[in-house]
Amino acid sequence: MSSPAEPITPPIDPEFDPLAFWIQHRTKILLFTGIFLVAVASYGVAEWTRGKTLAGAQRLLGSAKTADDYRKLIAEYPTTNAAGNAHLLLAEQLRKEGKLDEASALLRTFPDKYPEHPLLSGAWTSLAANLEAQGKADEALATYQKVSTSYGASFSAPIALMAQARLLKANGKTEEAGRIYEQVIARFADNIVAQQATYENRQLKK
Repeated sequence: MSSPAEPITPPIDPEFDPLAFWIQHRTKILLFTGIFLVAVASYGVAEWTRGKTLAGAQRLLGSAKTADDYRKLIAEYPTTNAAGNAHLLLAEQLRKEGKLDEASALLRTFPDKYPEHPLLSGAWTSLAANLEAQGKADEALATYQKVSTSYGASFSAPIALMAQARLLKANGKTEEAGRIYEQVIARFADNIVAQQATYENRQLKK
């Protein structure tokens, strides 16, 4: 019975001299080591700064109550999601105060400032609601349509579709409104909005 094969040890180059290798290449070795250490340190500092920035932004958002508070957060932490949230809260506060033009202007800047924000579809929906409140039905309808097509998988999509149906119904376009209600029922069967769509669709057919 043959014994297990002995591990093969690679032969050592008798000509290799570690000291000579170090003397010959030490400049490159030190350079590469320095670059690596600087990269690691830079990454660590960046992550620490990022964490500190996010924490500071969240603290400000938690304590913000006035329009000036929201503006301060946006100014001090402009690239954070917390600033995006403050942006939306500020627009909502302006809307409640009846400053629809100012609120809408603020919402129009949101997509450019926070293109990756998780509430981007909500910003467009809020803008559409403002336009609807201002009597700008056609512009509101187009904005709601943007939400339902560009952000079809978002939480805002069924809300935007229901708003479209409402505007179409108010404009006498009941058949188009009915098709949208049916779309909501089919696409969002597990959403409570589907129940409202079912009711509204039945009302149309009476």
